[in-house]
Parts: sequence; structure tokens; C-alpha cells
Amino acid sequence: MSPTAVLPRTRIAGLAARARNIVDSGLCTRTSAVPDWLVRLDQLEHLTAAPAADRRATLGILDDAILCDLLVLSYLRHGTPYALWADTLAGFAEDVLGVVTWAQLHRLLDRPPISVGTRG
Repeated sequence: MSPTAVLPRTRIAGLAARARNIVDSGLCTRTSAVPDWLVRLDQLEHLTAAPAADRRATLGILDDAILCDLLVLSYLRHGTPYALWADTLAGFAEDVLGVVTWAQLHRLLDRPPISVGTRG
């Protein structure tokens, strides 16, 4: 068996995948279906408005259940659970992808594109 070059999955990446599955499977199709949705929606709005460093620090200490609820709301409202990282590529790379150095980021970004096939 040969080793793979897959980066380790971060806590946030796992929770984002869970949030996508919750929405895509139909378990939660509207904002009001999220537990404590009014409180979570308020939290999401405050986090979205916060500076990136403060937002990332807060996301790092939140309980998994709360963070998953916030990512579900982000997916429902913005079409992606990653909207909280829209203004911070480095934050996304560190928090979600687990890439912490510029060398790792360059290796990730410089990979050849995946061939999807040809159109006829």
C-alpha cells in the first residue's frame, strides 16, 4: 500500500462537511430548523461583521455543536459553509485546509488541475 499525500482533515473541515450533509440530505432545509436559530443567526451576523482575526479566534473556541449550527446557517444563507472565511484566504488555508506555512500553501495551489474530461 502506498502512502497518500492528503493533508490531515481539520476540525472545521469535518464540521463543514457535516453541515453540508445536514442541508443536502434534507435534514435542515430552512433557517428556523436550526436549534436555537434566532441566537445562532445573531451569532453568525456578529461573526460575519467581526474582523477576521477576532472571528477566527472565536471559531476556534466554539463548541462543535454550535459551530456546526453556524456552518449550517452559513450554507443556507450564503450557499457555502465557508462564508466566514470569505475575506481571509490565509485563515481558510489554516483553519479549514490545515495548511500553516506558505510553502504548504504554494504546493497546494500549484498542483496541476484535475482533468474532468473532454466535451464532444
